[in-house]
Amino acid sequence: MTAIGVFVATRWELAAVRQAFVTTEVQMVGGISSLVARQAQVEWWIIPMGVGPDRAAATARAVLAAQPFTAVWSTGFACALGPAGIGEVLIGTQVMMEGGREAGRSVPCATTMVDWVRLAVQQQCLPMQTGRFVTVPRVLCRAEEKQDIANRLGGVGLDMESAALGLVAVECRIPFVIVRTTSDLVDESLPLDFNLFLRPSGWVKGVAACLAHPTSVIGLHRLRVQSRVAGAQLTALYRACAQKALRDGFA
Repeated sequence: MTAIGVFVATRWELAAVRQAFVTTEVQMVGGISSLVARQAQVEWWIIPMGVGPDRAAATARAVLAAQPFTAVWSTGFACALGPAGIGEVLIGTQVMMEGGREAGRSVPCATTMVDWVRLAVQQQCLPMQTGRFVTVPRVLCRAEEKQDIANRLGGVGLDMESAALGLVAVECRIPFVIVRTTSDLVDESLPLDFNLFLRPSGWVKGVAACLAHPTSVIGLHRLRVQSRVAGAQLTALYRACAQKALRDGFA
């Protein structure tokens, strides 16, 4: 049986992946409630890891100690670090940690798995880029911060979990790949400091920030629309992968 561990940060990303499958069942793994979609000889384990590198690493260690996987996928939404459209598929070939305790560490993605996902995406004619990812320990809200990363490090995508998840996968000797869709662009600033929502009682401060800056509602609406497009493309991406797994198996 081929078991793929699909790790997502938020419930919106989890819901988008779940939509790709006809049925799922709830399973506890490492103390975490996850969804499992079963297809013939393939199991897709959709696992919420939380936002940020610390939560990603802790979840991965707990889950991988309890359940063997053929591969670990970091999935969800990402910021594009170069020219891209909203919803474009970004496949990582490697990922580097920028900032935090593991700054500078790099994790390669499994070449055979990257090629397999690329073929699945090409067969469904979804827009796609492949290349380096960068993981940061906090939400980069200003366009200038994103552009600094793009200018210094290059790459196709920016997220907050992939490097931490990949480091644990490598420790466990499990093939690792990054499969995400674009939800925001390198040249656009976010309407709020979303780091507020990641702290204890942060929602109170986040709501207060919205009330203090009513114009942020326009930006929030734009981001919500972009997230819906990214979610729909994430569903399409996993439908493509599920179809290829049934038809051709895994590499």
